[in-house]
Amino acid sequence: MLSNDIVIAENETWQPLSKIEIPIIQRDYAQGREGKEELRKNFLNALRKAIDDKPLELDFVYGSVKNKVLQPLDGQQRLTTLFLLHWFVAVKENKLDDELKKLLTKFTYETRTSSREFCIDLINKSIIYNAEQKISEIIIDSSWFFLSWKRDPTIKSMLTMLDSIQHTFKDKTDVWDKLNKISFHYIELQNFGLSDDLYIKMNARGKPLTDFENFKAKFEQHIKQNKWETNMPPTETFSYKIDTDWTDLFWNYRDETVNVFDEQLLNFFRTMAIINYALKAKNTKDDEFSNNITLLRDSKKAISFNQYVEMGCIDEDYFKMLKSILNKISNKKGLKTFLSDTTYADEKEIFNGAIKNNLSYPDLVIAFAYYQFLVLEEDIKTEDLISWLRIVRNLVEGSRSYLFNDANDFANAIRSINKLLPERKHILQYFEILEDNSLPGFIGEQVREEKLKAKLIMQDDNWKNAILEIENHGYFKGQIGFILDWCEDKNGVPHIDKFKVYAEKAKAVFSDKGLKNFKDYLFERALLATGDYLLYSRNNYSFLIDNHRDISWKRLLRGDNDNNNGKRSVLKSLFDKIEPTILIENLEQIVNEFLSDSKNINDWRYYFIKYPEIISACGNQKLIRFNDKNEFDILLLGSTTTAGYHKEYYSYSLFIELKHKLSLDESQYKDQRSVNEWKYFELDDGKQIAFDCQSQKYVWTKNNDWDKKQAYNDKETAILELTKTKQ
Repeated sequence: MLSNDIVIAENETWQPLSKIEIPIIQRDYAQGREGKEELRKNFLNALRKAIDDKPLELDFVYGSVKNKVLQPLDGQQRLTTLFLLHWFVAVKENKLDDELKKLLTKFTYETRTSSREFCIDLINKSIIYNAEQKISEIIIDSSWFFLSWKRDPTIKSMLTMLDSIQHTFKDKTDVWDKLNKISFHYIELQNFGLSDDLYIKMNARGKPLTDFENFKAKFEQHIKQNKWETNMPPTETFSYKIDTDWTDLFWNYRDETVNVFDEQLLNFFRTMAIINYALKAKNTKDDEFSNNITLLRDSKKAISFNQYVEMGCIDEDYFKMLKSILNKISNKKGLKTFLSDTTYADEKEIFNGAIKNNLSYPDLVIAFAYYQFLVLEEDIKTEDLISWLRIVRNLVEGSRSYLFNDANDFANAIRSINKLLPERKHILQYFEILEDNSLPGFIGEQVREEKLKAKLIMQDDNWKNAILEIENHGYFKGQIGFILDWCEDKNGVPHIDKFKVYAEKAKAVFSDKGLKNFKDYLFERALLATGDYLLYSRNNYSFLIDNHRDISWKRLLRGDNDNNNGKRSVLKSLFDKIEPTILIENLEQIVNEFLSDSKNINDWRYYFIKYPEIISACGNQKLIRFNDKNEFDILLLGSTTTAGYHKEYYSYSLFIELKHKLSLDESQYKDQRSVNEWKYFELDDGKQIAFDCQSQKYVWTKNNDWDKKQAYNDKETAILELTKTKQ
């Protein structure tokens, strides 16, 4: 702006411009906005230093030139500040003649008509400068200034910036001739094949500067200060990529109501920061680490760039990882993926979780393993990636229910995966010869299982195909140690024929979600008839559900340790009695044989096996409690504690038996919320029937007067008398 024309250089060729025009689709000028004091101070101090000392290059301005009009895509904030600085110095040093006014009017701001008119009047009508008065006050007091302009965010921001410029340069003289020390690089976007659609995408933003825009500015400054991109081609720099190539990716995930994707970008950076912090933190067991991880995972709580740096989240490794990942997965059509299915990793869900910053600890580990493979491999070979992710998937899924309870578990797993990364291209061979059964962050049983499977897979393709087929079952997800154990002979040698038989039975019993839906709990009843398989958790026992740390079917399949002593062997015994083609008939036969054996009538399991309604009464987690470890004092829990409504097992079994004979309604059984309260059912004549666990007899009373209860000699007598009363 120091000559009689505006020119730019592109590939060493100078071309004249008739105008620099800030497009109407650009956001408002924001460097003068409230809350940006530090940004203004730092930028203006840098400009002042350039005047006094070394020339200053303001990085790249991207844009396009049409009919000699430059429309900046990125850089309008800096250009506007330079425009205001030139105007201020011209006014202060009394150089604003007609020729210079003509030159300055070639800079036009079209975000709003009011902003454009303000710039024109600022140049042509100008002011009389008074160093003792704030320049914004002089402008506002001018006759040409419309008071309505004070509501224009761009004009308001310009006035604030002019006051800051005045404060910074008020004691400087002869500045005009030194302004040519300030320059910037220009890149013509059309030369890089960027469409008008992309131009619109990148500028259709919300008006205020977002947290991400502030983060981006600080990050770019940090990159430059640390010289992380020395001698790099302009089109490969972080600044260029984030405003061009990566934009095509994130545009597909934008908030379509305002066409903004800043939050998604910031969340992706934040997710990567979580991973890097877990890798680099010195002490992962202290409260500081746990608190910082919690903060990083909570996107509702803003974190400044300086906080990221102070925590150790952002360093050169983080920068290289982030940049490499985005380069690998960015595609003009959206997310670039490398897998044909989601068996071992769902690439789209990983990315969706990253841009929302809501990945669970296990999923963060899988994301890290996936992204780091992309970072480390120049040429992605699908076979190697699948083999790598298979091991990671198995380790994570096999441990998901048992570990990952806190930030320390998560950090251990991340670091273990990091140590395995050098073996990523031959991970199967590595596990085949691995001697150590421990891998911090993952349970030892799953590590041992992966070692055994690696040896078998490397042995021949028959084993490989059989193992991969069953371990990719939607419910097992790599956890098939139970089948491997069951197919061993007395010498501990696994046999593939037995393996295939048990695998087929497992598929017949379990769906991708868990236990298949057997009518009237037929499978649970047949399994209970085979033996006591119930698992323990917090004073209770469960008939098992699909997903739970302690009382799930996967926990039963895991092994015979902890509170699972010998319980898995009950399942094996049942599997040995069934055939997939006649499964229902097998299960019914097992139930009927148990019930027809007279010696089982006094077994506590008897009524659970006989009446499926009793299991149904045990709540969502199918819980019962042996009160005082007494098999004659069993509670059917509606919730996880006895403070919730619950029934008593023996009285409810009698109620079920009499329900149809006496036309009883379910509401006639009275659940209680205290262990000490009598659980009973009430007949139409007011008689209340319960079971006395002390005497192990059925009793009755009226009006809840249990001190006067009367006992039946035995259950048969109770049934006979009660049905006789009905008749």
